[in-house]
Amino acid sequence: MKDWENAIVVEPRQLQQLKDDNVKLRSASRLQRLLLCAMMVASVVGVLALSRQSSGLTRLSRETREWRRRAERSNVALAALAKSHENILAATEQAPSVGSKSWGRRFTVTKYIPRSEAYGKFNDGITTTLWKADPKFRIVAVDPKLIPYGSLVWVEGLGWYTAQDCGSAIKGFRLDLLTATEHDAMTFGKQNRFVIVVPQTNA
Repeated sequence: MKDWENAIVVEPRQLQQLKDDNVKLRSASRLQRLLLCAMMVASVVGVLALSRQSSGLTRLSRETREWRRRAERSNVALAALAKSHENILAATEQAPSVGSKSWGRRFTVTKYIPRSEAYGKFNDGITTTLWKADPKFRIVAVDPKLIPYGSLVWVEGLGWYTAQDCGSAIKGFRLDLLTATEHDAMTFGKQNRFVIVVPQTNA
């Protein structure tokens, strides 16, 4: 025998209403799932797009930094050239006799010390022109076929010297500056400098 004491009586119209509501809820649920999927797809697409944009921005940032570094290096180089040009002009203006025989170009420059066989067996403390090889006299060894003895020689960054010596290895566009210590000579090494030569005048 069935227990009808807990039975609920539902009118046919209410039952139909419940069925209709259930159908609507199911449709809404499917629509929500579709919208959720669409949102997820859109989200993934957006992330990929942002990722591509971020990658592009990163590349652009790197290129900007590289161009900035290049610009800074160019500015430094231009500043150095400008300073060098100013020094050369100043040296030319200070030359006691700058005429048509004065000239300038780049030389290979080294340094040597007095009384050292390491810088030639004839390095006895006296220059070729019989000057005392004293660094305070600011003497430079030259190739006399190119630079006459007694010429004033301006070396970029180092100032004025007087051509009063020569050396077996000093040929052509080479200069050897007399210095006080072997440490200074070794530290200086071999450098490329702009040089102005002002030949001695007989006036």
